[in-house]
Amino acid sequence: MPLTVTRSRVKEKCGIGDTEYDTAIDNLIAELVPVIEHELEAAALGDAEILTALNLGATEIVCAEFVLQVAREPGASEGFNLNGVELFSRKAAQDAESLRTQADARLAPYRRSLSRVVSVPRGETTE
Repeated sequence: MPLTVTRSRVKEKCGIGDTEYDTAIDNLIAELVPVIEHELEAAALGDAEILTALNLGATEIVCAEFVLQVAREPGASEGFNLNGVELFSRKAAQDAESLRTQADARLAPYRRSLSRVVSVPRGETTE
C-alpha cells in the first residue's frame, strides 16, 4: 500500500485555514512522498497497522519542509504570519527541525538498510 499524505492533514497540522499555500503543499507532497516510500521496507508498507505510523511520519516530514519553505519566502526573515500565529524564521526553523527529528525517529525502524540501496556508476543504468 502506498503512503497517504493529504493537503488537508498538512494544513491542519500547520494551522492553515485558507487556500494560499495549497499548490505549494501539493507540490511538496508530490515531491517528497515517493522519496519517503522508496526509503521504506516494502513489508512495512504492506502492514496496515504500521502504515498508520508511516503516514504520520511522512506527513510530519512534509509539514517540516513546508514550514522551512515558508520561512525562506521574501520578508520572512523578519517573521511571518501563519493563520494568525506570528512566527519568526529562527523559531520556525527550530520547530521544523524538531518535527523532522520526530518524523525521522518514527520512520527509522522501517527504513531500508543502506546495504540494499543500489549504487549505479555515472552514465550507467540499472536496465
